[in-house]
Amino acid sequence: MKKTLTALLLLAFFACATVAQDVPPDARKVDTADLLARYLKAEGDAKAKLREQLVAQPPADLQAAIAGLKFEKPARTGMLRMTTKCPDGYDRPYWVWLPEAYDPAKSYNLIVALHGGVTGTPLEAEDGSPGEYMASLFVESLPAALRDQTVIVGASAGVPETHEAAAWWWADGQRNVLHFVHEVKRRVNIDENKVLVSGLSDGGSGSFGFAYRMPDAFAGYFPMIGHPLVPTADGQPVFLENLKGSNIYAFNGGKDPLYPTRITKPLYEQANSVGASIRFNEHPDLGHTVNPVIKDELKILADELWPNWKRNLLPKTIDWTATSADRGGRAWLWITEISNFGKSGADIPNAEIKMPGARVRLGVQLVPDSSPPKIEMIVKDSTAEQLGMKEGDEITKLDSKEIKTFDDLLTALGEKAPGDEVSIVIRRGKEELTLKGSFPKAQQQEDKPDVLAARVIAGFEPGKISIKVRNAKKLTIKIHPDMLLNGKLTVSLAGSNGVKELAFKDLAPSSEFILRQFDESGDRTRPYICELEIDAAAALGIKTPTKPKPGEEEDEF
Repeated sequence: MKKTLTALLLLAFFACATVAQDVPPDARKVDTADLLARYLKAEGDAKAKLREQLVAQPPADLQAAIAGLKFEKPARTGMLRMTTKCPDGYDRPYWVWLPEAYDPAKSYNLIVALHGGVTGTPLEAEDGSPGEYMASLFVESLPAALRDQTVIVGASAGVPETHEAAAWWWADGQRNVLHFVHEVKRRVNIDENKVLVSGLSDGGSGSFGFAYRMPDAFAGYFPMIGHPLVPTADGQPVFLENLKGSNIYAFNGGKDPLYPTRITKPLYEQANSVGASIRFNEHPDLGHTVNPVIKDELKILADELWPNWKRNLLPKTIDWTATSADRGGRAWLWITEISNFGKSGADIPNAEIKMPGARVRLGVQLVPDSSPPKIEMIVKDSTAEQLGMKEGDEITKLDSKEIKTFDDLLTALGEKAPGDEVSIVIRRGKEELTLKGSFPKAQQQEDKPDVLAARVIAGFEPGKISIKVRNAKKLTIKIHPDMLLNGKLTVSLAGSNGVKELAFKDLAPSSEFILRQFDESGDRTRPYICELEIDAAAALGIKTPTKPKPGEEEDEF
């Protein structure tokens, strides 16, 4: 009897084991978090196969796995030099500072620091790297309480060592910076809602560039002695309305020969008059430097602003203008194709930027670190050429002011106005010459770029999105659950020729979309669940110009 019972028990055991082994693989519970962790470390075919498995997971599970991603403890903390291949194809160093007590189980603030002198500063030099300098400046200047909970990234541009378009305000340069941010987010536990971009001089101007054109990665902007119109140096205009909804704190100096407060303050006020909320501080005796004030300014940031700043990826309203699709939107609404609507577009003109008093330009490029300033190149048809200046000349005096350094020259030029007479003493070999003339009465302004700008003004309530469109041929709407009403959504498009309503239903979460947006941004808390593509021109019955196909171009005579 005992033998029979034992045999039956063994038979039952093996039967259970066989049943368990026969469960189809698809029916077993998949550890999505483990799958994601392996996916992030994999490459090539292995990564592609893991991706197929991930997009087959329930969207809620995948979103939870992304949000709950675990991080490894680093081998060391402090200042770390990293390298990466940037989107423009160049290898660049960047510096990451981790607090000594960094705990990978906690999320940290992130400050992205952009160096100045972007058009003439190498990636690395014998006397140090600009990226490391900027990271160190924040480490040394941040209040201790904020420093202990903040990771700092010192970015590197290398212009013209790499190429001109790597400047902070060009599309390539902006993609490079976002790549640095992405790389850090892969390794370090960052609070997605507490990422700040800052910098001094060109780095401050570059911070404005992100607010104008690629704002979604940042909760705030802290431009130091920058200029909000420098980003137009890439040949594309900027639009003050794009600054709506962004947390911006800027400061400038009254004695800054490059970007004095008399020039920058009116621009900040103009932006605020059309809906921006730039807070700015004036330092009457500050020149083109941050060292005397940076600790006090960072204390204001830490005590008054940073605790209340938060990234908003679900704004109730969006006002956005773009001249290219790659920088075509913010948050949940993107312009993905631009075309001329003519008079059929909504009548929503952009604010005209009124320039403060122009700064005179001598029209020379100087030998780096020369003292007194030595001319390396003269711009054609410039004031310097009209005065008779030549390459190799050393500038020793401007009017009654002794010129010993580059800053001396900038200060002296900053006190001149268009139309003013000027006397410049130069040393040419062993000879000293005095050259006299005047600056043009009206400084030559560069022609406004002849570019087509598309604009959207949109808002949403549950179940409905309303969008005014100008030159925005195609749109992509990233869907958040709060936009839907019982899984349905109506999109109302308005041009000058009327309104068209489009109805959509069964807008369900997509694992493929959720993984793709994570891959592209490294952002663990993007709240969108799927996307909707709309041909706005077709919906409104607007005929737009079409480009001829290859081989169909008209003959030229």
